[in-house]
Amino acid sequence: MQQNGHQLYEELGELARFVEKAMRTLSEISAPIVSGSAGLPMASLHLVDLNKMTEEGTLEVMRLTEMIQDNRGRVVKELAAVAETLKAVDCTTLSMRVQSIAADLAQDDKCLTEIMTALSFQDLVAQRVKKLVAILDDVRDKLVELVVVFGIPHDADGIAATGKTGEMLKQLEESKTTSMKQNVADDILAQYGFK
Repeated sequence: MQQNGHQLYEELGELARFVEKAMRTLSEISAPIVSGSAGLPMASLHLVDLNKMTEEGTLEVMRLTEMIQDNRGRVVKELAAVAETLKAVDCTTLSMRVQSIAADLAQDDKCLTEIMTALSFQDLVAQRVKKLVAILDDVRDKLVELVVVFGIPHDADGIAATGKTGEMLKQLEESKTTSMKQNVADDILAQYGFK
């Protein structure tokens, strides 16, 4: 009986050392976690701004390209009319030069159409940026979960307290003054797959 008690005492001592080591490790990594998570909202905002600027720039280039195409279309029609008039008054050489200019303008129109097609990349960029923002939001939420679960000191102003993040920070603040409610602990454990 006494040997079982001694063995239990040794195992409890080993468990206590493990918990102490884990807590020391957590306190060492708490500063990088908090400082790393503070920049995530800004990174998300920069990506959203980048997406907006790319979209606006692309739309402006497309608008200007369409204007150039329209102007070129009118010029080609006018040149065709001039060429016909020159043919009618027996100026075939001049008429052929005007037709050559109209053909060159038609070539440019093909290039402008290809520019419009190439600008469709913006849709793909927007989709990828949205995915990156979602990933950054998820990482931020996971870091805040670590802050909440382990009670890591944090700068509440530096973390955007909205949605899930705000709720977790609220729970953390409440748990500082009162003991954590069992359902809160169960919810947190359930998020990590423990039931």
